[in-house]
Amino acid sequence: MAIPHLKNFNLQEWINSNRQEWAHGPGRLKLIWEDSDYLAFVSSEPTTELQFHVNPGDEIFYQLEGKLDLHHIASDGDREVSVMHPGDILLLPANRPHSPRREDPDWSWTLVVTRKRSPGEMDRWVWFCENCNNKLYETIFASTGPGAVAAKARDGAKEDLRANEKLRTCSKCGELLPTP
Repeated sequence: MAIPHLKNFNLQEWINSNRQEWAHGPGRLKLIWEDSDYLAFVSSEPTTELQFHVNPGDEIFYQLEGKLDLHHIASDGDREVSVMHPGDILLLPANRPHSPRREDPDWSWTLVVTRKRSPGEMDRWVWFCENCNNKLYETIFASTGPGAVAAKARDGAKEDLRANEKLRTCSKCGELLPTP
C-alpha cells in the first residue's frame, strides 16, 4: 500500500501494524512511495545472500530497528562493511556495489530511499569472490526499482551460477563461491 503525497504518517506505527503480515507473507520489502521522483521502501528481508546490487543512482539507508551489515566494494576493489544500528543513516553513492546483510531479519528494519531510474539506466547484480573480492559474475537489467523485475534478474543469474561451478570459481584465488 503506497502512502499518498502530502499525507504524513507515523512510520513506526505503520511497521508495527504490518509486522505480523510481513513476517509470514511473501517478500519483506514494502514500498511506501513510488509515484514521485523517489522510491521509498522498508525492508526487513532476510539478506544473507552474497549478491551485490549496483544502482545507477544514490541511495539513502536509514536503520530503523536492529542491525544491518552493509557490505560494499570501494573504488579500489576493497570490501568495506558499514555496520548500521537504529538511528544510523548512510548515503551510498551511485554505482557502488552493495550487499545488505542481516543476521536477524525479524528484528532488522531499514528505510531505503532511491530515485526512479531514467530511461536507459541499467541496474546490475554482481557476485564477488568472498576471499579476494574478484568479480565472478554479473547480470545487467533494466529496472524501475525494487520488485519483481529485479528479483527475476537476480533469480535467473542465481540459476546460472548454480548450474555452472566454473562461474562460481575465482580466477584469481581459486575460491569457490557457495551455491546461491
